[in-house]
Amino acid sequence: MNAFNRRDFLKGCCVSALAAGPGSRARAWFAPPSLLPATATEDTLVVVFLRGAMDGLSLLPPGASSPYRADYEASRTDTRVPLSGTGAALALANSTWALHPRASGLHALYQAGHAAFVVAAGQVQPNPVVRSHFEAQSNLEFGVGGGGGSGIGWMTRHLVSGGLPANVPLPAVSMGSITANSLLGSSDAITMNSGSDFRLDTFHWSWQDDDAASGRIGAVSRMNALWNSSATQLERAGMEALDSLALLRPIDFGLYDATNNPDGYQPTGGANYTLANNGGFGTQLRNVAQMIKLNLGLRAVTIDLGNWDTHVGQGNPTQSYDWFGNQVESLSQGLSAFYTDLSTAASGNLMNRVSVIVVSEFGRRVLENSDGGTDHGYGNVITVLGGAVNGAQVYGTFPGLGSGELFEGNDVAVTTDYRQVISEALIRRMGNPNIYYAFPGYSGYAPLGIFQGSDLPPTGFDQIFRNGFEAA
Repeated sequence: MNAFNRRDFLKGCCVSALAAGPGSRARAWFAPPSLLPATATEDTLVVVFLRGAMDGLSLLPPGASSPYRADYEASRTDTRVPLSGTGAALALANSTWALHPRASGLHALYQAGHAAFVVAAGQVQPNPVVRSHFEAQSNLEFGVGGGGGSGIGWMTRHLVSGGLPANVPLPAVSMGSITANSLLGSSDAITMNSGSDFRLDTFHWSWQDDDAASGRIGAVSRMNALWNSSATQLERAGMEALDSLALLRPIDFGLYDATNNPDGYQPTGGANYTLANNGGFGTQLRNVAQMIKLNLGLRAVTIDLGNWDTHVGQGNPTQSYDWFGNQVESLSQGLSAFYTDLSTAASGNLMNRVSVIVVSEFGRRVLENSDGGTDHGYGNVITVLGGAVNGAQVYGTFPGLGSGELFEGNDVAVTTDYRQVISEALIRRMGNPNIYYAFPGYSGYAPLGIFQGSDLPPTGFDQIFRNGFEAA
């Protein structure tokens, strides 16, 4: 593959430009290199969003020796994860917490020291905002502590301030049909539902080529000439989208098959993504692993796994049909395959420079409802994994499940701001100290010790403001 200069490649795409809308301020202003941190690393941050509000007390229920077990059992019958017999929870080393039995892949990563959990984590702004999926998801992804701010995502502000090298061809990817809010405003992110879809193979790439013999000018040449003559935002985005297609065109994102697709991608270490193909989740993780192995410069990735809104028939692991368990298995198997694939790469253990953070907009209520489900709650569990994670630990301060310890008498309270977890990853793994720029309104950085790496004095990236760059 030819060497690519970042200037020649995608700094946005049509999807992002159209999502921003006409007249939008959603543009990423990049500071001169002299103002960017010299500490920036080549690590990749992957954020998995469990949309619909995952029930943290079912993913990570209190274990046998937990002081919260009695209150948990008093609040749950139909959704309870048992400690013995059929569907028994998996005990965790160094913890009084346990793990849902269908999270065997996550359990193995935790026991090996590659994964950890943060309890009572979430957004610090009060209800009723956290009762709404739309509002809570928006708040979390814009990262401003409430509301949408200027419509620019926290991950975009990280890319702006994080010292992105000038020769990175593909800095950020939003895996899905629409751009994640956390990457809104980025002129460096592309959006794809899958790598194969983005290649536009169904259009046969002959449409791109010129034919000198017949004098035919290909469609791409025509569009290049048209868009090169214009300076509007939409036309620039069109050019950049074509550039990204040119970058991804040579990559076969299909799965290797000796007979039908010998040029396809072959995961290493026996990683099996097909066990996680809930809405394409496994395929998207596989595509990301492939792009990381190709060293395209990925620094930020978002992936969604939806369908966690379990108001009715949530199920439990003792039942033949366990809705929540099916979701957990997809998540666990996908993340396990991703870790296995990258940690056994021919070029070495790539998980040593990849960090995964799994979040959800809020948790579920402690007391289950009469329909065998759980309603919208507050505090939740954040899952982290990576080669540089101080794993086999459960972090955070749990406030308890007693009636006097619950938020508004119903929910797990939030004692750890989700921005505290992400900020630690930005500083220690990404080498970006400008966390108060990434998360306006957040202050008082205090690492929990989840990630390995050096702490840097956190800043608000004031240099950009003083030099006339736009503040998100």
